[in-house]
Amino acid sequence: MLNLFRKRAGNGDNRTPAPPPVMREQADFERMWLAIRDLPFDKEGAEKPFSTRLAKEQGWSPEFTAQVIEEYRRFIFLMAVSDHSVTPSITVDEAWHTHLIYTKSYWEDLCLYTVGKPLHHNPSGGSAEETVGFKSDYRYTLELYRHYFGAPPEKIWGPNNGQNVTKKG
Repeated sequence: MLNLFRKRAGNGDNRTPAPPPVMREQADFERMWLAIRDLPFDKEGAEKPFSTRLAKEQGWSPEFTAQVIEEYRRFIFLMAVSDHSVTPSITVDEAWHTHLIYTKSYWEDLCLYTVGKPLHHNPSGGSAEETVGFKSDYRYTLELYRHYFGAPPEKIWGPNNGQNVTKKG
């Protein structure tokens, strides 16, 4: 079995992977949030940074893209601290899909070194049963969001789930 928590060898990266999240105190949750909040998604000097690619592919303004990335960070936190399945808004899911393309950033920098566990994306197969489950998980996600962050932004998490975002012209 692969041990995800060992040091990486041979590439000069001496960071220590994050321990698996076992959070029982407020300080643990705060440390996790700060680590996720401060994790850079845009690699300095990258030809096609994460935020630029996300904005371009979705037709979003840089300002709206920054809001979505902030909400994506919050969703990552919810995944990290919840022992129940959580579901992103459609808009946040687009950020997640884009981040998955940046495999080193996603699997190493985020999952291994920041959160300490894999955060798998499990898309729906489209069945009615799955749809009911995702809707239930989405309601739970919003409750959890309110617990940690207050009211979620309507434009990203509301009933339209980010579907009616005005694209750049």
